[in-house]
Amino acid sequence: MVDQIIESNALIKEFPVGGLISRLSKNEPTKKRILNGITFDLPKGLSLALLGPNGSGKTTLLKTLSTIYSPDGGEARVCGFDIFHELKEVRKRISFVSPAMDFQKKLTLKQTLNFFVKVTNGDMALAKDFIEELQLDHLWNTKLETFSEGQKAITRLCVGLQKNPEILFADEPTNGIDFRRKQVVLDFLEKQGRERTLVLVDHDPEVVDVLCDKILLIALGGTVKGMVDVADLHSEFNYMYDIMVIPKGAISKKEAKDICPRYEMIGGMCRFFASNKKEANEIHSRIIQWGNFIDIKTSGISIEDITLLWLAKHEEEMEEELAEQRKLAKEKKQLEEEKKKSRHQKRRKDSCD
Repeated sequence: MVDQIIESNALIKEFPVGGLISRLSKNEPTKKRILNGITFDLPKGLSLALLGPNGSGKTTLLKTLSTIYSPDGGEARVCGFDIFHELKEVRKRISFVSPAMDFQKKLTLKQTLNFFVKVTNGDMALAKDFIEELQLDHLWNTKLETFSEGQKAITRLCVGLQKNPEILFADEPTNGIDFRRKQVVLDFLEKQGRERTLVLVDHDPEVVDVLCDKILLIALGGTVKGMVDVADLHSEFNYMYDIMVIPKGAISKKEAKDICPRYEMIGGMCRFFASNKKEANEIHSRIIQWGNFIDIKTSGISIEDITLLWLAKHEEEMEEELAEQRKLAKEKKQLEEEKKKSRHQKRRKDSCD
């Protein structure tokens, strides 16, 4: 039995950069490293969100784990199989959904799904249940050229689900879907998450909150910043609003604490966190009463912000955990190499005898 549904050890992915002259030059690097030693494990039965700033390699990691890209270094196992050496076995057990997925527009929804069922040896039943749950049965015989962006997103999810995968890899799966149907989609995928693993790239806090158990935060440069339990985030940082204040001069820690005890100093600015709209209004009132400011800006707090706050608080223990993971991965690789060497020596001895 596979205890880890995904195991990634020092995974590397690079892409060529520059034109032909740059590639031929001896002085210029010919490749840009997008993933730089990604190491993490995901236990079976849990779902994961990949978060990080633009350009950190989230979608590249998603595509590498789902065998669309081949790794340039390191190793990874998905559903117990090596993504490079056992690619076919991995592909039998996974689906990948992305906004970049396009279809033959002259085909109907039914014809499109029938095509994917045949080429992937899938089953229409789960996709049909999904369509019925969304009350979109009337679209079965409608050509995709008339579909809205939300309907195309639903079609992509149908394609992913018809394969009944052990892991559904999805990049922004609810992007473009209207609010009412999005709730139905999340409810359906939440039920599916009990039967399969979801690995998502999504910046929507609601999507991550409903569908994911863990968050893998990826830093610029394609390295792992840390892995966090979603439940831990909510227990420590139940925030909804971010109030940024630019003071006229310096703001002291006492002044900031008097406004709100949940604050963060960033350069010459001060950032306050509110759990709800009422609390945000109260913080606004205290800032105005304080008066020594140039500007105030309020925005909804992102899931990345909350994750970074959690990581900052637990940075030391996270570093220790990551170091332990790297150590265990190295020991595991050494053990496998020793076993392989031992088998090779045994075969040579047997052949000599």
